[in-house]
Amino acid sequence: RRSAPADGPAGNAAEAWAVERRWPPDTVHALCVVLRSRGRTLGVVTFLRGASRRAFERPDAVYAESVAVRVASAIDLALALGPDRI
Repeated sequence: RRSAPADGPAGNAAEAWAVERRWPPDTVHALCVVLRSRGRTLGVVTFLRGASRRAFERPDAVYAESVAVRVASAIDLALALGPDRI
């Protein structure tokens, strides 16, 4: 759960790396957090920052994880209720 620079292993420019992932072209920092609920992995939430922003730090990761817990709980509840109850 670290901020990763947007230059890929082949040394691509940050813009090309971001475009390949369908991220905004100025993305240079990414923080990905797994969405889990009741022992199941539901997906991943990705937080992005552009070149004008600082890299993600530990407090950002703590906040992102707290957001991911709430999002995963909401998704899990929606799945449990089914399409007729949403």
